[in-house]
Amino acid sequence: MSPSTHPATSAHDPLGPRLKRWRTARGWNQQDLADRAGVARSTLSKIENGLLSPTFEILVKIAQGFGTDLAELLRDPAPSLPGRMEVDRWAEVTPLPDANTRLHPLGAALRGRRFQTMVVEFTTTDLTAFGPWNSHATQDMLFVLSGRLVLHTEGYAPRTLGPGESVHFDGAMPHACLAEPPGPCRCLYVFAPA
Repeated sequence: MSPSTHPATSAHDPLGPRLKRWRTARGWNQQDLADRAGVARSTLSKIENGLLSPTFEILVKIAQGFGTDLAELLRDPAPSLPGRMEVDRWAEVTPLPDANTRLHPLGAALRGRRFQTMVVEFTTTDLTAFGPWNSHATQDMLFVLSGRLVLHTEGYAPRTLGPGESVHFDGAMPHACLAEPPGPCRCLYVFAPA
């Protein structure tokens, strides 16, 4: 989606109203977007009305439904030049809360990238409290910045990584990223659609 195909919004607009504006700008009803994204219409309704905070997996599906990247969906600044550089300041990046993480999108104004970047803070330290494991159609890389990451994946023994260590994996493989107690763990997250 190019800046000209949806209304301009600010970086601090709530996600629900932004999704509704993007959807209506395309002439879609909730079912149209639900079908394109592969999520339930009731889920979209709850997100648009501020009754549900979507998981990372749902956000990825919605972005794909719009034919855009996740960073553009999460942070839609005023239209900018189509340049190839953006500077982000940590204090100005509004985090997106998730049940187990805080997501800080980076480089959202750069359009057409083959990869996405975020700083992710993993806050959950107990696997039994994590909930359903993640699985999304991406290729993922996590580089530990601070704290310790405990990565649980289907088919592999859990791995613990410290600052300066990284892991590359198929995001479609069920996985759970935890902070080693006392937590949290902050990582640079780079991912690309699979």
